[in-house]
Amino acid sequence: MGASTAAVRTSSVTTDRPEVAGQIIGRIFAQTRLHLDRADDDFQFRVVAAEAGDLSCGIQRWGFTGRSESEPLSSFTTVLVTAGSMSQMRPGRPDAVLGPGGVWHSSTTRLTQATWTPNSTFATLHLPLTSIAEAAGARAEASGADVRFLDNVPVDQAAERYWTQLMRMAYREATASASSLESPLVRTHLMQMLADAALTVFPNSIMTAHYQPGSGQIGPKTLQQAVAYMHSFAARPLSIPQIARVAGVSPRTLQASFLRHYGCTPITYLRRIRLERVHQDLQAAEPGSGETVTGIARRWGFAHPGRFAAAYAERYGTHPSTTLRA
Repeated sequence: MGASTAAVRTSSVTTDRPEVAGQIIGRIFAQTRLHLDRADDDFQFRVVAAEAGDLSCGIQRWGFTGRSESEPLSSFTTVLVTAGSMSQMRPGRPDAVLGPGGVWHSSTTRLTQATWTPNSTFATLHLPLTSIAEAAGARAEASGADVRFLDNVPVDQAAERYWTQLMRMAYREATASASSLESPLVRTHLMQMLADAALTVFPNSIMTAHYQPGSGQIGPKTLQQAVAYMHSFAARPLSIPQIARVAGVSPRTLQASFLRHYGCTPITYLRRIRLERVHQDLQAAEPGSGETVTGIARRWGFAHPGRFAAAYAERYGTHPSTTLRA
């Protein structure tokens, strides 16, 4: 087993026992029944997994053939084929045969059946359904909007490549030795990005629904409430629906009003607040305190040193390490 921390837990298991492989798969894909073909003498199953709060991902090498049946899942789960192939059964439709680079979204409403070729390798990503509902609500101007996925494969090859890149990035971040996902702000930002991207990648009811656009007009007092809330709770993970609820408006109206009054989205405005907090912490750091630019930046949700340094230099005209040493 690998190491674990308070926020991010990683583990790895390798087994040559089919019954143990079945138990592990049942934990990764809840309520999954595994029907194995005869295992060869060199049978091996390997899994590397990472959990970061409600986000989990992993890679499995299935050293055998067989068939699986999964009950409707209680999370938004996608599978990326990185080696070998997988065949997914779709009632009333031709089977979906996925080779390397193929992406599949497991159903949350019906039984899923699959087969695969020997020594196939799959990457998996699990998001809570609440994240998807919140992202749908932000698009539909309704908290917890009811979103239905209309197909299990991406809308096109470009969307498939985009989701593949996001899955690989999430896995790298979650399994890094000093994972940026230890930061609640970074973790929440990543989950929001993934949930919103899922609504672009996989066909769903939000794509086809028509919503009445709001007027986009809110008064200065309401904007001030939103901004004050962002300043007060900048150290916490915040979402557009949260901020909109405090302001008493829809997410779309909030977005439009920030663009009109501040020339940016609420999330961009929030990142400016957090960048200012980084600047203040760098200035306040005592010599010999052990504070580092990377540590302070991550505290405020900036996970990538290069991009953070560029944003800081653009805002303050100097490198963050210069401010820390001053």
